[in-house]
Amino acid sequence: MIATAAHLARVYNLLIESYGKPENEPDFDPLGGLIGTILSQHTSDINSERAYRRLVEAFPTWEAVRDAPTCEVAEVIRCGGLANTKALRIQDVLHTLTEQKEAEGYNGSLSAYLSAKLADISPEEGWHYLRSLPGVGPKTAACVMMFNLDQPVMPVDTHVHRVSKRLGLIGPRVSADQAHEIFAEMVPPEWVYPFHVNLIRHGRRICHAQKPECDKCPLTSECAFNGK
Repeated sequence: MIATAAHLARVYNLLIESYGKPENEPDFDPLGGLIGTILSQHTSDINSERAYRRLVEAFPTWEAVRDAPTCEVAEVIRCGGLANTKALRIQDVLHTLTEQKEAEGYNGSLSAYLSAKLADISPEEGWHYLRSLPGVGPKTAACVMMFNLDQPVMPVDTHVHRVSKRLGLIGPRVSADQAHEIFAEMVPPEWVYPFHVNLIRHGRRICHAQKPECDKCPLTSECAFNGK
């Protein structure tokens, strides 16, 4: 099941009325964003941001992170949780980008290489390319495309997935990975960022995983879950 355009528009507009229209502030640093998103996995924003700050303070370049002993990288990002796994994953990505950069004869930095690579392809192609890097899943790739590059690729996290199913935007058996593809077809590009952010706000404030506050919900008229 895929929502009708009219249903999607009503949901979008009700979310805007309820939570406002957030504006993206991209930094156009996809490599920094990718590493930051890897660090954000399975931890709080505070811890992941602290780990990122420590990483960039400890190493002058991403090339230095790539070439450092993995144990040293892990120690620097220890506050972000799962440090050994994340350090190895970050270095795997950096080594893969290095191999691709050298194979293509690109002489700039890894940051410049990834920026140039993504600038030359469509948002959808960029999303698929990032997913081809080791350990990068669909949500991580979409976060980089949307938050860092302001491209209309919608990340589907646990809140977006849950709220979208309850609102009938996607079917009850649609996985988060499948939802990425559906939203790519369904959501107008200019809606992607505010829609993503407002679905998360709604999931955190009202449409909780357990005991959703349906009596306070401004979207009850569009909700397939209300009262169940």
